[in-house]
Parts: sequence; C-alpha cells; structure tokens
Amino acid sequence: MCSINLEKKVNTPAKRALRLSKTQRLRKPEDYRRVYQSNQWGGSAHHTFNVNVSASRRSLGVTVSKRVAKSAVVRNRIRRQIKEFYRARQFQLIGAELVITAKPSCAPASDDQRRESLELLWDKLLRWQRWYLNNHADDGGVAE
Repeated sequence: MCSINLEKKVNTPAKRALRLSKTQRLRKPEDYRRVYQSNQWGGSAHHTFNVNVSASRRSLGVTVSKRVAKSAVVRNRIRRQIKEFYRARQFQLIGAELVITAKPSCAPASDDQRRESLELLWDKLLRWQRWYLNNHADDGGVAE
C-alpha cells in the first residue's frame, strides 16, 4: 500500500523568524549596482564579496550564475548555503549592503570546502570592516 503524506507545510513563527525580511535582501538591479560601484571587495577560493558600508541597513544579495553550475538544483543549493551562513553571522556586521558571488570553482567543491571558503571570506570582511571603521571614525564610519 502506498502512503502519501498530505500534511500541509506549516509556516510557523519560528520558521518565519529565520528568513531574511525584504529589507534585509537586495532585490532590485539598482541595489546591486550601488554595491558593485562602491568598489569595495574581497575574495576567497570559491566566493567573492562586494560591500557598501555607507548603507544605513544590513542587507544581503547573492549571485550564482549559470557559469557556476548549469543545474538550477546545484545553484539553488549554493545560494541556500550562502544565505544560511550569512543569517547565522549577520549581527557581526554594522550597517552594510553585501553581495556574495559564487565562483565557478564553487560547484564541484564539497560542502565543507564551500563553508571553509565562506569562513575565510567572512574573516576578510570583518577585518575590512574594522579597518574601515577605524579610518573613518571622524565621519561616523559612513563613507561619502
């Protein structure tokens, strides 16, 4: 006998709390353009980041192109891993718009290698943020 699970997916407050809200995501092309034009970036083996620290809010954009993986399943898995990584560490950032881009080397890498690459990337981002805040303390840490 075939057993089919007909239970509805439950959208509990706990699950909603884990999501990034609309204000925490970069959604429009001009949002991404603003971050890319800030010319503040860094990289690791499988990822790069662009950051705009002049923003008053913390927000994330993730790009995983078809060049990284032809399969949408693989691209979405990489995207989910990046978002989950960010979600757990977002409160370490002061107001900054961040775009994390997966490199083509990301697809064949194992989950552990991707996580290690993201850890290195995050360390660079935090070091860069400390440097930026120390050197721009006189203007409140906000770039002009």
